Amino acid sequence: MNEIKVISCPVCINGSGTFYTDTKALMHKANNERFIFDKCNSCDTVYLTNPVSESDLELYYTDNYLPYQGDEAWGRYQFFVKKSQEYLDLKRAKIVSNVISTKKSFSILDVGCGNPSFLATVQKKLSADCTGIDFSANGWKDKNFQSITLLNTSLADFVPNQKFDIITLWHYLEHDYNLQETVGKLHRCLNPNGKLIIEIPDYDSLTARRQKQFWQGWHSPRHLTLFSTKGLRTLFAADKWSIVKHNRFGTLDAFRLWWLGNMEKKNVDWAGSMQGEFWSLVFLKVISFPFFLFERFVPMGIQLIVFEKR
Repeated sequence: MNEIKVISCPVCINGSGTFYTDTKALMHKANNERFIFDKCNSCDTVYLTNPVSESDLELYYTDNYLPYQGDEAWGRYQFFVKKSQEYLDLKRAKIVSNVISTKKSFSILDVGCGNPSFLATVQKKLSADCTGIDFSANGWKDKNFQSITLLNTSLADFVPNQKFDIITLWHYLEHDYNLQETVGKLHRCLNPNGKLIIEIPDYDSLTARRQKQFWQGWHSPRHLTLFSTKGLRTLFAADKWSIVKHNRFGTLDAFRLWWLGNMEKKNVDWAGSMQGEFWSLVFLKVISFPFFLFERFVPMGIQLIVFEKR
């Protein structure tokens, strides 16, 4: 396996960083690997200093990777998990609805779309012209998503035949190997005054501090970069982007991220069925509900940013 040594911040290219934390490979079979994150002394970005090469990433997207199993991992309770995903898609569609500048039909690109249920919801609710891209076609294989353009490609290799009014990145940017090039490509793919919606983990949060190396926002080695407010303003330069909104909460329930970290600490078998964990999840959801009510006021691990192209 090929390992890369990162010696400078991928956001501001500053070469001065300080050790922040280290983790094992998360949501993965047990091994002796350790992944080290540094914090940039200039822009406060936290970045993985020893990522694996892109060609070796497939080694970490195995049967242990719960998102690939989807609701089927929950056995007889998969109906409830499917409904939870539908609710998440509706929340995200509402974010899109709130930022579109026209009541007419608009175009949207979802980068890293996976299972394109979000795009299907946007198409149904908002009558949008929908395109999704992903490096793997597993998310839509053997499924019928009529009138949605789905392309098995990376963003770097994507050749659009149009510009878009909205681009969404739901937990994609933290995975990206070429941030400077990616931000430039996103800018070129947007129409003037187009909106870019990004949801990412928030390392400067209560759950990250409490769960430490088990926090699933690290998601090592799949997550390469975790962003600070200063880092985001550096990466999305003011001469090309303006910030419309920056929430220290998002559409993804902060409880879900915390629960995944709790399961990591418990050393759960990620490749096995989650059916036996369902009722304990429900119990934890109920007793922690008052705590997570404060996620709009206290950062709990998710942040959402809306940029506008200048």
